[in-house]
Amino acid sequence: MGKIKRMDQVRQIIEAYIATNSLKATARRLQISKNTVKAYVRLGKAYNEDLSQLLSLSEPELLSIFYPSKDGEPSAAGRSEVFQSKVAYWIKELRKVGVTRHLLWQEYRREHPEGYGYSQFCERLGRELERRDLTLRLNHEAGKAMQVDFAGKKMHWVDAYSGEVQECEVLVAVFPHSQYTFAIALPSQKVGDFIHGLNQALLFFGGLPQVILSDNLKAYVTRADKYDPQFNELCVQLGAHYQVDLAATRVGKPKDKASVENMVGTVYRRIYAPLRNEVFYSLEELNAAIIQQLRIHNTTPYQQKEGNRYDAFHTYELPVMRALPSDLFEVKKIVNPLVRRDYHVYLAEEKNYYSVPYQHAGKRATVIYTSSIVEVYIDNQRVATHQRLLYRDAHQHQTNPEHMPQNHSEWKKARGYNAAYFLSQAEKIGAATRWAVEHILVSRIHETQSYNSCKGLLGLAKKYSNVRLENAARRCQKVDKASYSMIKRILIHKLDMESDQLELFNMPEHDNIRGPEAYQ
Repeated sequence: MGKIKRMDQVRQIIEAYIATNSLKATARRLQISKNTVKAYVRLGKAYNEDLSQLLSLSEPELLSIFYPSKDGEPSAAGRSEVFQSKVAYWIKELRKVGVTRHLLWQEYRREHPEGYGYSQFCERLGRELERRDLTLRLNHEAGKAMQVDFAGKKMHWVDAYSGEVQECEVLVAVFPHSQYTFAIALPSQKVGDFIHGLNQALLFFGGLPQVILSDNLKAYVTRADKYDPQFNELCVQLGAHYQVDLAATRVGKPKDKASVENMVGTVYRRIYAPLRNEVFYSLEELNAAIIQQLRIHNTTPYQQKEGNRYDAFHTYELPVMRALPSDLFEVKKIVNPLVRRDYHVYLAEEKNYYSVPYQHAGKRATVIYTSSIVEVYIDNQRVATHQRLLYRDAHQHQTNPEHMPQNHSEWKKARGYNAAYFLSQAEKIGAATRWAVEHILVSRIHETQSYNSCKGLLGLAKKYSNVRLENAARRCQKVDKASYSMIKRILIHKLDMESDQLELFNMPEHDNIRGPEAYQ
């Protein structure tokens, strides 16, 4: 009879034959071979000459008629019953790493040698997977990929002091196998915020995927390419730190990360909508509310199968993922400053200074720094490590005493700079300039740290003249305060040239103006 037919198809054959009373007409109506019709009619008449009686039988009874078991073998109905009893177990096992349909079939045949062959096994199991809407999900290997994307719509919070509404981006991350979801509000889509979002996502999931997959975000991909995309340097550093691969979707192919694309819509319904009437006064408050909504979302039962995202992730995905390292990835920046004469390197971003051993003065250094650590390398060797100064734009010096020369005076003389040198040069310009240099020399804990400021102050005489520098220094004497920046501003704005002009808030002398004694 060729390929085994379902019992509903057998019923159609019997019904068509009863209606036409012709093998040929039945075959033509059902588009099957005449021999197939003949075989089923023969088996049916062997059971009962009145074929109409067969139509009232149940499917198991029909199976026993048209597919009778051989001696020692179970009936077709029995095989089907055994198969159906194990479908739920097989679907669960397929989620596990390394488990294939062929492996499950081998185990099935060892337990039931008379069971279905491999092709029938796959066909029947495939129908069950399709019926339960599990096919696509099973194509995602557990714990392999974390898909990320920014939501198209923004959230917001309110500044408690100004009342200004602050918009923020929302980064969504999901593991496709279980659909376990994370979301976080970020100030922007810039690379620093994107890196922070990825760190928080990995902390939330508690393990490392094999791949981070995103579309061609500017913070993620610097050059899109179907075969060899170029990733942002900081993202490459993140991948190296966590030992995960970076992958990007094809341009204009959102289905390459369909799970997170679909999840963005779910996030709108399960996070945006419930929080739409809430007012948050900081980004931290907003993210705390998002985490609460995520707990509800991830523990909500699936619509078309048993379980929920939280249970599925922790059962099938987290056990096969690598553990997080002890420290999270932190953004590292690299600059190449020259070691100054005072054996410090200058970080222009924060406008602070960090010491290195004095022997390296004048050499080119490589400085690698994060939000907390500053490391200085010279000739590929680390020569200094500092805690990063907390205050930015402060022109502070962080000096390790071990980096200072044993005999400071000899070192200063060898370098051509010392306090006496700067004082003698200032005295040539004028007494006020000398006073300003003295004030700068004592303004720092380590005198050598003031030499650059002194050098810069004396250099102003070449640009603006000795007379103007002296006048600017006199102006500083009136407030008993002096610095290079202060004197430079006076010269730039020509305040030194207003010293002889009328001061608006001083009362001019005049015979017609009475003094305070006139009112006693």
